[in-house]
Amino acid sequence: MKMSRLRFNFGFLLEADFGTIRHIELDYPSIKLSDDLTLTPLKGVITATRTTEGIYIQGQLESAAVLECVRCLEETVVPLGFSIDELFFYPPQSAPPGENRVGEDGMIDLAPLARELSLLSMPTKVLCRPDCLGLCQECGANLNEGDCGCAEAAIDPRLSALQQLFNSESQDQ
Repeated sequence: MKMSRLRFNFGFLLEADFGTIRHIELDYPSIKLSDDLTLTPLKGVITATRTTEGIYIQGQLESAAVLECVRCLEETVVPLGFSIDELFFYPPQSAPPGENRVGEDGMIDLAPLARELSLLSMPTKVLCRPDCLGLCQECGANLNEGDCGCAEAAIDPRLSALQQLFNSESQDQ
């Protein structure tokens, strides 16, 4: 298995007095967190603090991901920002079930946590721009690139009475 670039050795901090702090600056032009997520870039500062229970990591990270617009399906760069605020238990056997732990070798891999937090910070509805016109329902052309030439959609026969009402109102004015 390939080693994560967000894997850090905190063995020195485990040997330090409680309350010892280290700041780590992250500045990756591009980093692949998993097969399904690459962040470009990943920047920020994390603070690792030795506590009685292990190592507490906190920080603010900024990044961006290339996602697909929900209307036109074009790729667009979406800025992301998220906070890390996590305790990694040491010794590992002291960790409650499901909690993060420092490896026996003093290593902490932040990639799974960064992946989870970045996915949670992504918008549920990605738009390439607020006024995106989307795709033509008839031919599938991207309407942001111009009119596709398709005729306007026929009115649903169940709504034709409403269309007649609108037409008569516009003629009355």
